[in-house]
Amino acid sequence: MTHKELTIADVLNDPLIRQVMRADRVSVTGMTNLLRDAAHRLKSAKTLRGKADIGLQDGLNPIVAAAACKDTWRPHQSCGR
Repeated sequence: MTHKELTIADVLNDPLIRQVMRADRVSVTGMTNLLRDAAHRLKSAKTLRGKADIGLQDGLNPIVAAAACKDTWRPHQSCGR
C-alpha cells in the first residue's frame, strides 16, 4: 500500500471533500486559503525543528527552542539538560 500526499488541487477536486465543504458551507477560496496556510505553518515548523536539531536554537524564541528540543531530543544532543 502506498501513501501519496494529496496536493491542494487533489483535495479541492475530491468529490467527498467537496460534499463536506458544501455541507459545512466552506467556499473553494476559503478551503484553498486554509490549506495554503496549513502548508506554510507546517513548513515553518519543520524549519524551526531542523534548526534546533543542528544546535541553532540560540537565535530562536526560547519557548520555541525548548519545544523543538523536547520533540527531537536525543542523548547526543544538549538542550540545557
